[in-house]
Amino acid sequence: MTSVVMVSGSWPPQACGVGDYTEMLCRELERQAISVVRFVSSKLTQLWSFETIDRINRLECDLVHIQYPTAGYGRSITPSALARRVHNKPVLVTLHEYSVFRWYRRAWFSPFAQHCAARVFTTDPERELFQRRFPARKGFDLTIEIGSNIPASTDDARQPGKVCYFGLIAPNKGIEEFLDLCAIAGSSASGLTFELIGAVPERHGRYADEIAKRALAYGVHMSFGLPDDAVAGRLARSTFAYLPFPDGASAKRGTLAAAIVNGAIVVTRHSDITPEWIRSTTLDAKTPLDALGIIARLQNDGGRRSAMAERNASAAKRFRWDAIARRHADLYRQLLHPSVRRGSAAGTEYVVPNERGESRLAS
Repeated sequence: MTSVVMVSGSWPPQACGVGDYTEMLCRELERQAISVVRFVSSKLTQLWSFETIDRINRLECDLVHIQYPTAGYGRSITPSALARRVHNKPVLVTLHEYSVFRWYRRAWFSPFAQHCAARVFTTDPERELFQRRFPARKGFDLTIEIGSNIPASTDDARQPGKVCYFGLIAPNKGIEEFLDLCAIAGSSASGLTFELIGAVPERHGRYADEIAKRALAYGVHMSFGLPDDAVAGRLARSTFAYLPFPDGASAKRGTLAAAIVNGAIVVTRHSDITPEWIRSTTLDAKTPLDALGIIARLQNDGGRRSAMAERNASAAKRFRWDAIARRHADLYRQLLHPSVRRGSAAGTEYVVPNERGESRLAS
């Protein structure tokens, strides 16, 4: 049985989308006969921790898989150091974010480029940017989209005219634009109802209080800190989800995945990072006023709503965790195959194909 140590700085119930993703991946890998050790350590918050590296080196496993970044790492360089200092076993990393980091954080990523046997990205644009910035990287790169951390609900009692927002209650998530939509809809007597669904990170408590005051003034129902199945039910009862991501919709958005698998018609913002299959499944609105116009038109067009529901059902298949875990399991087996992994006095090399079938060395 293949065994993997999964390293993450955050795990449920901590409020961290990457932590939620990692736990979902672990559960599905276990269903596919992969033995998973969830590595949890408060030392991962330290800037540098020899103790963490030593503990991981001493664990019996076939591979080490790092999830990066997470809220729990802070500015620690220990996760990237693992790529260089873990011995005699492949180390791979899933890079959930790269483009958002400023130039001076690039040194954090250099060990991932030079010492990982493989790097997993959740979108093609993130992978392509990393490849341009690290042309001499070793190992290989591939894209595996994320799944929905929220299950698909069996609740089919969808409420006509209900619009929801779902995500972390934190700055720069588009919540203010959702509330702008609520304000405009209220003043125009649209007949729509609104719900704000999410979790409040501890460090953003004051921000969440201000958001709650404004939501209350607009008559918005608030559902904070619900368990996953309850969130799924709320999404399944919503006809629309307005998710105005500041940088645009992409396949790495777990909240988008959750809305789609629960059948909500998603109104969002398209940008250069939005793949074609998401463009065809969601509706583009540049402003809250645009979003209101789109929703109002759909309210009166049952045929188009039915067509959008069919597109949702097709897109939801891309977010299935069993398929995502199967791709990871195949990757693990590939890295452990004798034709890929070869020992030497200096250590171990991994001869693996990149996304174009070309081989590189990761030593």
